[in-house]
Amino acid sequence: MAVPSASLAAHTPVPGAYGLFPARSDEDAFIVDTWAELAPRAHAVALWGGLIFAAGMLADYLLAQPSVSWPLLLLVRATVLAVGLRLAWATRQASPADPRGLRVWMLVFQLALLLGQRAVVQLHGTASSYQAIAAVMACLIIFTYAPMVRPLQLWAMPAWVALASLQMLGLLGTPPKTVLVFVMILGFVNIVGWQLATHNNRSQRNAWLDRRRLQWEVAERVSAEQNLRHLFEASPVPLVLAGQRRGRLLHLNRAALDLLDPRRLLPDPNQLSAGDFYADTQTAHMLTRALAHHEAFGPVDMRIRDSSRRVLDVMVSARKLRYDGRRAVLASLVEITHRKRQEHELRRLAHTDPLTALHNRRGFFLRAEQARRQCAPAPLALLALDVDLFKSINDNHGHAVGDLVLQQLAGRLAAALREQDLLARIGGEEFAALLPGLDAAQALDAAERLRRAVCDHALRCQGLRLQLSVSIGVALIDGARDDVDGALARADEAMYRAKQAGRNCVEMQAPAVVPAAEPLSQVAGASTLAG
Repeated sequence: MAVPSASLAAHTPVPGAYGLFPARSDEDAFIVDTWAELAPRAHAVALWGGLIFAAGMLADYLLAQPSVSWPLLLLVRATVLAVGLRLAWATRQASPADPRGLRVWMLVFQLALLLGQRAVVQLHGTASSYQAIAAVMACLIIFTYAPMVRPLQLWAMPAWVALASLQMLGLLGTPPKTVLVFVMILGFVNIVGWQLATHNNRSQRNAWLDRRRLQWEVAERVSAEQNLRHLFEASPVPLVLAGQRRGRLLHLNRAALDLLDPRRLLPDPNQLSAGDFYADTQTAHMLTRALAHHEAFGPVDMRIRDSSRRVLDVMVSARKLRYDGRRAVLASLVEITHRKRQEHELRRLAHTDPLTALHNRRGFFLRAEQARRQCAPAPLALLALDVDLFKSINDNHGHAVGDLVLQQLAGRLAAALREQDLLARIGGEEFAALLPGLDAAQALDAAERLRRAVCDHALRCQGLRLQLSVSIGVALIDGARDDVDGALARADEAMYRAKQAGRNCVEMQAPAVVPAAEPLSQVAGASTLAG
């Protein structure tokens, strides 16, 4: 019986005093759902009960008195047999579930059988022992085997005992002692049978309720799983279900297939594992550690490869769960490749001079500080460069020419440096260069090479031939006790001395090293000599 799960709590019938449901609709539902169990029992009782009752004609022939009316005996037994066959027909195996037919014909057959038995006794004119045995057997069978589907079936049995007792005393003249024994035996059978029938009724209906409740739960679970599967498939977010132990892919929704296999190059993605899509082993180790210590993690950024080996940036969130009795991981993948590119571009713009495409002041300090930590304790040289008399170019030829001069100058300086050197524009016409691995002499040679690269070859901008020169200050960085900012300040001081010395030259500034154990007077003297 299909009942919406929402009505489970609203309507849960409870068997009543007879073990039957008080509401007729609940009884009808029970009969329909258990028809395959109830109908064969009713069929067997009706068919065999009717045939056995009809076969009693043999006992009538052997034991009946000459005064017995045979036509009436034959009519009674034929009537009971006809009612039994009608009930057997209504409950045959191929018959549809018929609650009303079972309820009516079961009661009619029961009454026909009991009343027919009393009619046979009356026609014989005496209560024989075989008739008493038949009555006891009929009561036991009806109570224990016949399906009880209405209260009248139970009340008919004690009413029949009372009727039989009155018949035996008033019509047949049976001795009271015999009647008392009959009443005691049938009374005991009725009491026990009533309890058994009530218990069976209640057990059958409670079992039916349990089955129906289980069916509701299963149907609700199946519906929930179907809804989750539909949501899984219809989700615009790529979802991947993988085994936790080996990472074998168990299921991918369409969005995940579009992300991981956009050209449908993989014949069966479910034969692969999640590790086949990692961009590097570091990603695999990170995910393994996270799943080992947490039930869920994310969102985290990671890189994967699709079936075309194209690297993608994704944001991953994952949670452990159980799928088909196995430990699994459900992960959502949100592609952020475009966002990562934008972030990278924003970082590049934040650290890049838009005119010359060199590092700006912020980018230079960031990269230079990283290089200082990586190169320590190897030497580092820092150069401060300033274009001589650059203001006159802007004043005489305009800022557009000045911008072209700076662009060409940046290219010439970069060409004169090594690949590992760092060049930046840190001001209007001011440049800085970080030269790893050079001592004082090598740094002076590199600075001289840059100076000559500028002054030995004129620049050509918009038909103009411009001769330029640069003043360069050089400072060394002590990786253990110095920083880039202090070195650049010393390089600036050296560069200004080059300006004062006539421009187009290189000046060296030694690092300011102050031993902690020296007296204060010696520190002051050393500072004076350095100035």
